[in-house]
Amino acid sequence: MLKNKKGFTLVELLAVIVVLAIILLIASNNVFGQITKARKNALSIEGTYLVDAATTAYQNAILEQKITTGSACFSLEYLYNAGLFSKGSKDHYQGSVLVKPDGNQVTYTFWITNGSFSLTGEKGKVTGEQASESGEASTTCGNDSNSQKFDKTN
Repeated sequence: MLKNKKGFTLVELLAVIVVLAIILLIASNNVFGQITKARKNALSIEGTYLVDAATTAYQNAILEQKITTGSACFSLEYLYNAGLFSKGSKDHYQGSVLVKPDGNQVTYTFWITNGSFSLTGEKGKVTGEQASESGEASTTCGNDSNSQKFDKTN
């Protein structure tokens, strides 16, 4: 009578739990890798928006005769306060853009970080894969001392 009990033994339950844990571990590594890649790509897109905002700010500064040198450095905070960069919040991103005209061409070098990743590069020549995990970005356009600075609200 007692031999017809139905159910799972402790060993069988532990085997199922181990198999599920292995599957979960493999799946989570793939998911976290995709999340990291998406965050880096988003930072690259935000860098493009940052350059576009700096382009508008540079043109406005020329029209308002605020530019006294050829190149200009725009902090992200300045662009945010001017209403030109509204992605995220000014606390979420940090960075700057160096606008440097050279004859008929203009070079846009940007620095941007979201706290986890940082990205430095020229417009059109950088991808999210190039983002590093340092989480720091220049808010002063690096070491370019020849450019006119636009911080906060000049």
